[in-house]
Amino acid sequence: MGLLSMFNRKSGSGGDKEEQVESLDASLDYEAADALLCRDEITDSRNRLCGYRFSFQPTVADGFAPEDAFFEVLEATEVPAFAARRMALIPVSGEAIAEGRHVPLIASYTVFQVDSLQSTMEVDKLAGHLTALRRSGPKVALTVSHKNPAPPVLLPQADIVILNLREGTVEEFQAQLAKIKASNPNAKIAVDGVDTWDEQRMCLSLGCEFCLGAYMSTPDEIDPEGRLDQGRLTSIQLLNLLRSDADVSELSEVAKRDPGLTFQLLKWANAPGIGTTTAVTSLSQAIIVLGRNHLYRWLTVSMFRLGEDKERDESLLEIALTRARFMETAGPKSMPRSQRDELFLVGMLSLFDLLLKMPMAKILEQMHLADDIREVLLNGEGPYGPYLKMVMLLERNQVEKGLAIAEQLGIDADALAEAGGAAFAWAQDALSASQ
Repeated sequence: MGLLSMFNRKSGSGGDKEEQVESLDASLDYEAADALLCRDEITDSRNRLCGYRFSFQPTVADGFAPEDAFFEVLEATEVPAFAARRMALIPVSGEAIAEGRHVPLIASYTVFQVDSLQSTMEVDKLAGHLTALRRSGPKVALTVSHKNPAPPVLLPQADIVILNLREGTVEEFQAQLAKIKASNPNAKIAVDGVDTWDEQRMCLSLGCEFCLGAYMSTPDEIDPEGRLDQGRLTSIQLLNLLRSDADVSELSEVAKRDPGLTFQLLKWANAPGIGTTTAVTSLSQAIIVLGRNHLYRWLTVSMFRLGEDKERDESLLEIALTRARFMETAGPKSMPRSQRDELFLVGMLSLFDLLLKMPMAKILEQMHLADDIREVLLNGEGPYGPYLKMVMLLERNQVEKGLAIAEQLGIDADALAEAGGAAFAWAQDALSASQ
C-alpha cells in the first residue's frame, strides 16, 4: 500500500532522505534508475494489520529497479527499525543472500521473500542458502505457483508459503493449498491478490494465516439502513459543533453524554506531548487545552475506536492516518493551511463508509462539511478529487498513473516520495502514542 520513498540517480533533488540515499549509492555501479519504494498491507486471521510487504516499483512501464538500490533505500528509510516491531516482508534474490547483501536488513520480524520461479540460481544451491539464512535468525517466505510448482527441495525451507489467488480457479487454489500443507505442514500460508472481503473469509476458512491485497480498503456488507451507535453519534455531534464554532460550554455538554468519550478527551489533554504543567480535570479545560483543530482530528480518530470490531477498525485507522497525512503534506508548498487541513479530513473520512458499513451519502447527511469535501467523498470530484485519486492509485502501487496525476497537480515526484515516507512514519508514531 502506497508510496514510501524514491530512488532517482538522475535528479539528485529533494530533502534529507533523498540526499542520504544518493550518498549511500554513490559508489554503486549500475544503470540510472527511477523507482519508488512501495508497500502492501499484510493482515492476519484476526484482521490485524500485522506488517507490510515492501517492493521497488519503476516509475515508468518496463523501468529499471535494481536490487542494490532497493536495499539502500530500505536502509535509508529505516525499514529495519520498522521490522524490529512488525513484519517486514522483503523480496530478495538468492544471489543477494549468497553474497550477504541482505544482512543489514535483518531484524526481529524481517521475512525474506524468495520467488522460486524468478531465481536463476541452481535449486540445490538456493536450498542450501535458505537453510543457512533460517539458521541465522530471519524467516523465509517462498512464492509458489500452481502452474509451475516449486521444486520439492525448497518447500521445507519455507516458514511462509505465498500463493496468488488470481492465478487460477478456486478449485486449483484449493488443490495447490492441499499439496503445500502435505509437503510442509509447519509452514504458514499467505495469499496474495485478495481483493474482496468474501475472498479473505474464504482464505481464512481454508486455514490460511495471512492475506495481501486490496480487500481491506474495499466495502464489505454495506447496510443501506445502517445506524450509528451512541458513541459515534456523539462524536459526530461534536464534530458538527466544532465546524460551527460552538462555544466551549456547548461542546462540554454534548461530550458529557458519553462517559467513554469524556475519559478519552481528558486522556488526550493530559498526554505528555500536550505540554500542560498541571493536570486537566474538566471537559472545558480539556477542550481549551487541545484546541479546536487538534480536537477535530482526535475526534475523527476516535470514530475508528468506538466499534466492536477492534482489530479491523484499528487496521483501517492505520490506513486512514497514512492516507490523510500523505494528502495533507503532498500538495504544493504554496497551498494554504486551511486547504491542507481539509485534505487531511478528506483522507480520514474517505474510509468512513467502510468503517461504519453505511453508504457514504447516509453518513454525510449527519455531518456538517464544506461542499468541496462532500463532493470528493460522494463523487470523487471537486478540487480535492485528484488528490484522493492520486493517493489511492499509489496505495495500490499503480505508480505511473499516480505520478501522472501528481504532475498535473504540480507536485514534484521527489517531493511526493518524501511526503509518502514521512506520512508512513508519522502514522506509525501517532498510533504508538495513542495506544
